[in-house]
Amino acid sequence: MLIEVRRELVKQDHRFLEKRFLQDAHLRLAIYIWQLPGDDEGEMLRFQISYKDTAIDWSAERGVRLAHVDDGDNPMGMKRSPILQAANSINTLAVERLCAYLAEAHDRPSLQFIRKRIETEVLKQIK
Repeated sequence: MLIEVRRELVKQDHRFLEKRFLQDAHLRLAIYIWQLPGDDEGEMLRFQISYKDTAIDWSAERGVRLAHVDDGDNPMGMKRSPILQAANSINTLAVERLCAYLAEAHDRPSLQFIRKRIETEVLKQIK
């Protein structure tokens, strides 16, 4: 189940934008959303999704960027922090599953906006 973390617990690193964080730990799904403060269902300026080993970063200014998640496994020692590595293509099946999952949240306009952006800008790009 996709749960939004209380906003006062999410580090706000931009004074003119509000960052929201939603997660589903069971599915290894994390979503960051950047919007104007107090505009929950209004215009979205940026979002970043990490789903298993796939990452999608979209902004209104530059469009979509695709990436793979390097989870930081280190066989010789301590686990490192995960990082995103730019990619030209990503797992199409994972993106389709993500869209199907987001479609279930039909009562949340922000998630439907994200789903539509993924369908129009990502799925068309990788097919």
